[in-house]
Amino acid sequence: MDNRTPQKNAPPPSRRGPPPSGPTSTRDRDPLQERGGGFAWLLAPHPGRIRAVPVHAGGILGRDEESALRIDAPGVSANHARVDLLPKVPGGPSEIYVTDAGTTAGTYVSGMRAQRTVLHDGDLLRVGGAIALVVEKDIGSYDGNVIDESGIVRGARSRRGWYAAVERALAEPRDGKRAAIVIGPHGAGRRTVARKLLAGFGVEVAADGGLPGEVDVALIAEEALEVAISRAASGNSVVLRNLGRVPVSAQLIVARALGEHLDAAVIAVFEEAPSALAEALSAQLGLHRIEIPSLELRREEIPTIIRTRFEKRGVNANRLSIELYEALTRAAWPGEVGELVDLLDRIAAAHPDVPRLGPEHLVRPLSRRGGRNLARPAQPEGASDADRIRAALVEAKGSVAAAARALRLSRQALYREAARLGIDIRRTRDDADVGT
Repeated sequence: MDNRTPQKNAPPPSRRGPPPSGPTSTRDRDPLQERGGGFAWLLAPHPGRIRAVPVHAGGILGRDEESALRIDAPGVSANHARVDLLPKVPGGPSEIYVTDAGTTAGTYVSGMRAQRTVLHDGDLLRVGGAIALVVEKDIGSYDGNVIDESGIVRGARSRRGWYAAVERALAEPRDGKRAAIVIGPHGAGRRTVARKLLAGFGVEVAADGGLPGEVDVALIAEEALEVAISRAASGNSVVLRNLGRVPVSAQLIVARALGEHLDAAVIAVFEEAPSALAEALSAQLGLHRIEIPSLELRREEIPTIIRTRFEKRGVNANRLSIELYEALTRAAWPGEVGELVDLLDRIAAAHPDVPRLGPEHLVRPLSRRGGRNLARPAQPEGASDADRIRAALVEAKGSVAAAARALRLSRQALYREAARLGIDIRRTRDDADVGT
């Protein structure tokens, strides 16, 4: 859009003129600079490589070699936009502002065209064929390659974070025991991690199908649990599922049975943090603890998941539009990686011959971060903005103020955008009232 500046977040007017474009002159260092905020470029220009660019004092963002924030990607102008680091209040912490330089391609923030707006942690900034994740702190931790190996995608932060625990479990058996506990939301890749661990523990694992020695304790009667675990352990591995969903009496049986088979590789899989008894079991077996974070906390890895999954389905990466990358990266994925991969497979199956895949080829609406559905964007440029404005008005039951807050616009900016896109706000409000 041409104006997304939130009314509440804009720097207050000052009789002494606009705030300085550089860091504030206070005794303490600017908190934003001290934390190392900036842009994590996800697609610019090489997919699979995240380039972290700190924002110290703002400057010109563009392709020009003299640009303070240079980004060389298709569709990016020499001087595409200006980035300023401005205090919200005099002497206060700084916020990042971006102002489009009047480019034809435009500057987009979280899917909305912007003339000037404040950037928040987690926003997606799109200029031409480049997408960046706005990061408030620790920008350097994002820098590096994103790797997809055996279905496990991990960027620089993941490799130093949760995936380091996987490597420790493979490299450092505790007291000679090959054991791990894998925690993560459903669909986050727990079974994929368990498969890698088993293979690293020397257990033969089939490429497809179930895990060797897998026991769903919630589906087995208590009197049969010990026999089931002994049978699984005879194959040199035990993979326990749903241990946290059975009563304490069943957990005690499992603990006793595992105590008799300490030579087997043991992996316990949990959807949530395990119970106190499971923690005790972890200590008894010397389990390495691996916690897979939600996809929401590692959104920088989504473009690589998109590209590699489509390529596995025979879809050349050149067929993927930047708008499709953007829409999928900023969506919410309550079903985690499993939900995202399922949608990508369905898109590939539904549109095998489309030369260029965009948001209009989605086979179902996407979920907005926060749990609400986004309307499927239409093909014409500008139609997606119009759809979002109409959807926001309907969702806000006709309240312009509430719709503006949801879109992160001022009311005046919302009225201007509605006029530009030919939206009759009064009629849309009437439709919303009828819908209730």
